[in-house]
Amino acid sequence: MIRYKPGVKVKGIQPEIVLAIQVAYSGYRDMYQSGDMVVTSVMDGVHSANSLHYKGLAVDLRTRDMHLGDLERWVGGIKECLTDEYDVVLESNHIHIEYQPKESYT
Repeated sequence: MIRYKPGVKVKGIQPEIVLAIQVAYSGYRDMYQSGDMVVTSVMDGVHSANSLHYKGLAVDLRTRDMHLGDLERWVGGIKECLTDEYDVVLESNHIHIEYQPKESYT
């Protein structure tokens, strides 16, 4: 199941991040047949002034109690399933996913 940490705000979340959450959960479920994937931040929390969280274009996922090898596989699977318009970063205490299309200069 996907659970949301108490206090997580989702009003204003963009569809691109809803998709990213579903992709992340699919990979999580494949690795862990039981247990919940926990979303720790969407439109809330303290982030840099220009953070995409405040635009509904970023999500953080809990990683505590997970082994580094599992985390690396999970991040790799998420990256493989999403387009290059997403950044998927394994931070020290969470996975950060943001939707940030690269500008085309053609």
